[in-house]
Amino acid sequence: MAKVKHENLALTSAFNVASLATYNFYEGYDGHFLCEYEDEIIETLIKPQKATALHYFLACFVDVAEEVHDMIQNMDEIKYVYDYIKRVLEEVNLDPKILEPNFESCADEHHEDCECRSILDKWVEYVKENNDLIHEALVHAAFQIVFLDRKFLHDFNEYIAEWIEYHYNSLKEKCGKHLLGEKGFKRVRFPQWLKNAVYHRDKGCCVICRTDLSKLVNINGTHHIDHIVPLRMFGSNDSSNFQLLCETCNTSKGNRTSETNSINIPFWNMD
Repeated sequence: MAKVKHENLALTSAFNVASLATYNFYEGYDGHFLCEYEDEIIETLIKPQKATALHYFLACFVDVAEEVHDMIQNMDEIKYVYDYIKRVLEEVNLDPKILEPNFESCADEHHEDCECRSILDKWVEYVKENNDLIHEALVHAAFQIVFLDRKFLHDFNEYIAEWIEYHYNSLKEKCGKHLLGEKGFKRVRFPQWLKNAVYHRDKGCCVICRTDLSKLVNINGTHHIDHIVPLRMFGSNDSSNFQLLCETCNTSKGNRTSETNSINIPFWNMD
Protein backbone atom coordinates (compact mmCIF):
# COMPACT_ATOMS: atom_id res chain seq x y z
CA MET A 1 0.00 0.00 0.00
CA ALA A 2 1.61 3.25 -1.16
CA LYS A 3 1.88 6.01 1.40
CA VAL A 4 0.11 9.30 0.83
CA LYS A 5 2.73 11.73 -0.46
CA HIS A 6 3.17 15.06 1.25
CA GLU A 7 2.21 17.84 -1.15
CA ASN A 8 2.27 21.59 -1.46
CA LEU A 9 -1.42 22.53 -1.47
CA ALA A 10 -2.67 25.85 -2.83
CA LEU A 11 -4.92 26.37 0.18
CA THR A 12 -5.07 30.18 0.14
CA SER A 13 -6.52 30.29 -3.38
CA ALA A 14 -8.49 27.11 -2.73
CA PHE A 15 -10.40 28.78 0.13
CA ASN A 16 -11.85 31.18 -2.43
CA VAL A 17 -12.90 28.27 -4.65
CA ALA A 18 -14.44 26.33 -1.76
CA SER A 19 -16.29 29.41 -0.50
CA LEU A 20 -17.66 30.27 -3.94
CA ALA A 21 -18.74 26.70 -4.60
CA THR A 22 -20.50 26.13 -1.28
CA TYR A 23 -22.18 29.55 -1.44
CA ASN A 24 -23.57 28.82 -4.90
CA PHE A 25 -24.69 25.35 -3.83
CA TYR A 26 -26.89 26.73 -1.06
CA GLU A 27 -28.14 29.62 -3.18
CA GLY A 28 -29.97 27.45 -5.70
CA TYR A 29 -27.21 26.05 -7.90
CA ASP A 30 -28.65 24.73 -11.20
CA GLY A 31 -26.62 21.50 -11.20
CA HIS A 32 -25.18 21.89 -14.69
CA PHE A 33 -22.02 20.02 -13.62
CA LEU A 34 -24.12 16.83 -13.59
CA CYS A 35 -24.76 17.29 -17.31
CA GLU A 36 -21.32 18.57 -18.22
CA TYR A 37 -19.51 15.68 -16.49
CA GLU A 38 -22.27 13.06 -16.52
CA ASP A 39 -20.22 10.12 -17.78
CA GLU A 40 -17.35 10.80 -15.37
CA ILE A 41 -19.70 11.29 -12.43
CA ILE A 42 -21.57 8.05 -13.13
CA GLU A 43 -18.24 6.23 -12.75
CA THR A 44 -17.79 7.83 -9.32
CA LEU A 45 -21.29 6.74 -8.26
CA ILE A 46 -20.63 3.12 -9.21
CA LYS A 47 -17.46 2.73 -7.15
CA PRO A 48 -15.14 5.03 -5.18
CA GLN A 49 -12.78 7.07 -7.35
CA LYS A 50 -10.08 9.50 -6.29
CA ALA A 51 -11.70 12.11 -8.55
CA THR A 52 -15.15 12.40 -6.97
CA ALA A 53 -18.43 14.00 -7.98
CA LEU A 54 -17.43 16.79 -5.61
CA HIS A 55 -14.25 17.39 -7.63
CA TYR A 56 -16.36 17.88 -10.77
CA PHE A 57 -18.62 20.27 -8.91
CA LEU A 58 -15.67 22.33 -7.65
CA ALA A 59 -14.21 22.38 -11.17
CA CYS A 60 -17.10 24.61 -12.27
CA PHE A 61 -15.79 27.39 -10.02
CA VAL A 62 -12.14 27.42 -11.15
CA ASP A 63 -10.86 29.27 -14.21
CA VAL A 64 -7.91 31.47 -13.34
CA ALA A 65 -7.24 32.45 -16.97
CA GLU A 66 -10.79 33.76 -17.34
CA GLU A 67 -10.61 35.44 -13.95
CA VAL A 68 -7.39 37.24 -14.92
CA HIS A 69 -8.93 38.30 -18.23
CA ASP A 70 -11.93 39.80 -16.42
CA MET A 71 -9.68 41.56 -13.91
CA ILE A 72 -7.69 43.24 -16.69
CA GLN A 73 -10.87 44.33 -18.47
CA ASN A 74 -12.39 45.84 -15.36
CA MET A 75 -9.44 47.31 -13.46
CA ASP A 76 -7.01 50.16 -13.96
CA GLU A 77 -4.55 48.88 -11.34
CA ILE A 78 -2.69 46.15 -13.20
CA LYS A 79 -0.24 45.69 -10.34
CA TYR A 80 -3.08 44.02 -8.46
CA VAL A 81 -3.53 41.63 -11.40
CA TYR A 82 0.19 40.83 -11.43
CA ASP A 83 0.26 40.24 -7.66
CA TYR A 84 -2.70 37.87 -7.99
CA ILE A 85 -1.07 35.90 -10.82
CA LYS A 86 2.23 35.64 -8.98
CA ARG A 87 0.57 34.43 -5.76
CA VAL A 88 -1.44 31.74 -7.54
CA LEU A 89 1.55 30.51 -9.54
CA GLU A 90 3.68 30.30 -6.41
CA GLU A 91 0.96 28.33 -4.65
CA VAL A 92 0.71 25.76 -7.45
CA ASN A 93 4.50 25.50 -7.80
CA LEU A 94 4.77 27.00 -11.27
CA ASP A 95 7.72 29.24 -12.07
CA PRO A 96 7.31 31.08 -15.40
CA LYS A 97 10.95 32.28 -15.51
CA ILE A 98 9.66 35.64 -16.78
CA LEU A 99 11.05 39.06 -15.90
CA GLU A 100 9.04 40.81 -13.19
CA PRO A 101 7.50 44.20 -14.06
CA ASN A 102 8.78 47.29 -12.23
CA PHE A 103 5.63 49.30 -11.68
CA GLU A 104 7.24 51.78 -9.30
CA SER A 105 9.67 53.17 -11.86
CA CYS A 106 7.21 53.19 -14.76
CA ALA A 107 6.38 56.65 -16.15
CA ASP A 108 3.11 55.49 -17.67
CA GLU A 109 0.57 56.01 -14.89
CA HIS A 110 -2.09 53.85 -16.55
CA HIS A 111 0.33 51.27 -17.96
CA GLU A 112 -1.30 51.29 -21.38
CA ASP A 113 1.84 51.24 -23.53
CA CYS A 114 4.88 50.52 -21.41
CA GLU A 115 7.41 47.81 -20.68
CA CYS A 116 5.72 46.61 -17.51
CA ARG A 117 2.46 46.16 -19.43
CA SER A 118 4.23 44.05 -22.06
CA ILE A 119 5.83 41.98 -19.28
CA LEU A 120 2.46 41.49 -17.61
CA ASP A 121 1.06 40.27 -20.94
CA LYS A 122 3.68 37.50 -20.86
CA TRP A 123 2.57 36.49 -17.37
CA VAL A 124 -1.05 36.45 -18.52
CA GLU A 125 -0.12 34.31 -21.52
CA TYR A 126 1.72 31.90 -19.22
CA VAL A 127 -1.44 31.52 -17.14
CA LYS A 128 -3.45 30.74 -20.27
CA GLU A 129 -0.94 28.12 -21.39
CA ASN A 130 -0.91 26.45 -17.97
CA ASN A 131 -4.55 26.93 -17.03
CA ASP A 132 -5.25 23.18 -16.96
CA LEU A 133 -2.42 22.57 -14.45
CA ILE A 134 -3.58 25.49 -12.30
CA HIS A 135 -7.16 24.24 -12.51
CA GLU A 136 -6.18 20.74 -11.40
CA ALA A 137 -4.13 22.03 -8.46
CA LEU A 138 -6.87 24.37 -7.17
CA VAL A 139 -9.63 21.76 -7.45
CA HIS A 140 -7.44 19.25 -5.59
CA ALA A 141 -6.71 21.78 -2.82
CA ALA A 142 -10.33 22.97 -2.56
CA PHE A 143 -11.46 19.37 -2.15
CA GLN A 144 -9.20 19.01 0.91
CA ILE A 145 -11.10 21.90 2.52
CA VAL A 146 -14.65 20.89 1.61
CA PHE A 147 -14.05 17.21 2.45
CA LEU A 148 -13.68 18.25 6.09
CA ASP A 149 -17.27 19.55 6.21
CA ARG A 150 -19.53 16.55 6.77
CA LYS A 151 -22.65 18.74 6.86
CA PHE A 152 -21.90 19.93 3.35
CA LEU A 153 -21.00 16.39 2.24
CA HIS A 154 -24.37 15.24 3.57
CA ASP A 155 -26.27 17.96 1.71
CA PHE A 156 -24.23 17.50 -1.47
CA ASN A 157 -24.81 13.75 -1.51
CA GLU A 158 -28.53 14.17 -0.83
CA TYR A 159 -28.56 16.45 -3.88
CA ILE A 160 -26.81 13.71 -5.89
CA ALA A 161 -29.30 11.16 -4.54
CA GLU A 162 -32.22 13.24 -5.78
CA TRP A 163 -30.57 13.40 -9.21
CA ILE A 164 -30.07 9.61 -9.19
CA GLU A 165 -33.71 8.97 -8.29
CA TYR A 166 -34.99 11.41 -10.92
CA HIS A 167 -32.78 9.95 -13.68
CA TYR A 168 -33.04 6.33 -12.56
CA ASN A 169 -34.53 5.03 -15.80
CA SER A 170 -31.75 6.50 -17.92
CA LEU A 171 -29.16 5.24 -15.42
CA LYS A 172 -30.52 1.72 -15.90
CA GLU A 173 -29.61 1.94 -19.56
CA LYS A 174 -26.10 3.25 -18.86
CA CYS A 175 -25.06 1.20 -15.83
CA GLY A 176 -27.84 -1.27 -15.13
CA LYS A 177 -25.54 -4.07 -13.95
CA HIS A 178 -24.37 -1.81 -11.11
CA LEU A 179 -27.90 -1.19 -9.83
CA LEU A 180 -30.07 -3.23 -7.48
CA GLY A 181 -33.35 -3.25 -9.38
CA GLU A 182 -35.25 -0.17 -8.26
CA LYS A 183 -33.26 0.25 -5.06
CA GLY A 184 -30.16 2.14 -6.16
CA PHE A 185 -26.50 1.30 -6.62
CA LYS A 186 -24.95 -1.95 -5.46
CA ARG A 187 -22.56 -1.87 -2.53
CA VAL A 188 -18.90 -2.27 -3.48
CA ARG A 189 -15.65 -2.97 -1.65
CA PHE A 190 -13.99 0.12 -0.24
CA PRO A 191 -10.36 0.68 -1.29
CA GLN A 192 -7.82 1.07 1.52
CA TRP A 193 -6.95 4.65 0.52
CA LEU A 194 -10.60 5.62 1.07
CA LYS A 195 -10.79 3.85 4.44
CA ASN A 196 -7.65 5.65 5.56
CA ALA A 197 -8.93 9.04 4.37
CA VAL A 198 -12.30 8.72 6.16
CA TYR A 199 -10.69 7.39 9.34
CA HIS A 200 -8.22 10.25 9.56
CA ARG A 201 -10.70 12.95 8.53
CA ASP A 202 -13.04 11.82 11.32
CA LYS A 203 -10.12 11.55 13.76
CA GLY A 204 -10.80 7.92 14.62
CA CYS A 205 -14.13 8.78 16.29
CA CYS A 206 -17.67 7.68 15.55
CA VAL A 207 -19.17 10.84 14.06
CA ILE A 208 -22.55 10.23 15.76
CA CYS A 209 -21.81 9.09 19.33
CA ARG A 210 -18.16 10.31 19.41
CA THR A 211 -16.80 6.97 20.65
CA ASP A 212 -13.04 6.68 20.29
CA LEU A 213 -12.38 3.97 17.68
CA SER A 214 -8.62 4.39 17.56
CA LYS A 215 -8.06 1.52 20.05
CA LEU A 216 -5.67 3.81 21.93
CA VAL A 217 -8.15 4.17 24.79
CA ASN A 218 -10.72 1.42 24.21
CA ILE A 219 -9.39 -1.76 22.59
CA ASN A 220 -12.95 -2.92 21.86
CA GLY A 221 -13.68 -0.11 19.42
CA THR A 222 -14.71 -1.48 16.00
CA HIS A 223 -15.08 1.07 13.23
CA HIS A 224 -17.32 0.90 10.18
CA ILE A 225 -17.17 2.91 6.96
CA ASP A 226 -20.74 4.10 6.42
CA HIS A 227 -22.54 5.64 3.45
CA ILE A 228 -23.74 9.04 4.69
CA VAL A 229 -26.72 8.85 2.32
CA PRO A 230 -27.56 5.13 2.22
CA LEU A 231 -27.64 3.27 -1.09
CA ARG A 232 -31.29 2.36 -0.44
CA MET A 233 -32.06 6.09 -0.30
CA PHE A 234 -30.46 6.52 -3.74
CA GLY A 235 -27.08 7.36 -2.23
CA SER A 236 -23.96 6.39 -4.12
CA ASN A 237 -20.49 4.92 -3.76
CA ASP A 238 -18.91 8.30 -4.46
CA SER A 239 -15.88 8.82 -2.22
CA SER A 240 -17.44 11.95 -0.70
CA ASN A 241 -20.38 9.92 0.67
CA PHE A 242 -18.67 8.14 3.57
CA GLN A 243 -18.17 8.63 7.29
CA LEU A 244 -16.78 6.73 10.27
CA LEU A 245 -19.23 5.03 12.64
CA CYS A 246 -18.99 2.60 15.52
CA GLU A 247 -20.69 -0.76 15.14
CA THR A 248 -23.66 0.25 17.30
CA CYS A 249 -24.39 3.48 15.44
CA ASN A 250 -23.90 1.85 12.07
CA THR A 251 -26.36 -0.91 12.95
CA SER A 252 -28.86 1.61 14.31
CA LYS A 253 -28.55 3.92 11.30
CA GLY A 254 -28.62 1.11 8.74
CA ASN A 255 -30.16 2.15 5.44
CA ARG A 256 -32.98 4.13 7.02
CA THR A 257 -31.43 7.54 7.58
CA SER A 258 -28.71 9.89 6.35
CA GLU A 259 -27.74 10.91 9.88
CA THR A 260 -24.42 12.66 10.42
CA ASN A 261 -23.28 15.70 12.38
CA SER A 262 -20.82 18.58 12.22
CA ILE A 263 -19.13 17.92 15.57
CA ASN A 264 -15.37 17.80 15.21
CA ILE A 265 -12.21 17.95 17.28
CA PRO A 266 -10.72 21.48 17.19
CA PHE A 267 -7.01 22.11 17.56
CA TRP A 268 -7.84 23.72 20.91
CA ASN A 269 -10.89 24.91 22.82
CA MET A 270 -11.54 28.59 23.60
CA ASP A 271 -12.90 27.99 27.12
